[in-house]
Amino acid sequence: MTKEKFIADLQEQLELASALTADTNIKELEEWDSMGAMVLIAYVNENFGVGLNAQDIKEISTIKSLIEKIGVDKFD
Repeated sequence: MTKEKFIADLQEQLELASALTADTNIKELEEWDSMGAMVLIAYVNENFGVGLNAQDIKEISTIKSLIEKIGVDKFD
């Protein structure tokens, strides 16, 4: 999966009105809440086989940091 597709899919999964970029701080999004965190955890696990936990969610701020946590090597 490309980073661009990942970002677009994530925007859809989180039902965001605004466009995401690699520099978007997800925690500053109006729509970000505990349900969004659960959707994110499930999406990453299903598509990348990577299990994120509560500490990971605390450490992640931008989409770029999320991609780094998943593993840059998992993207085309």
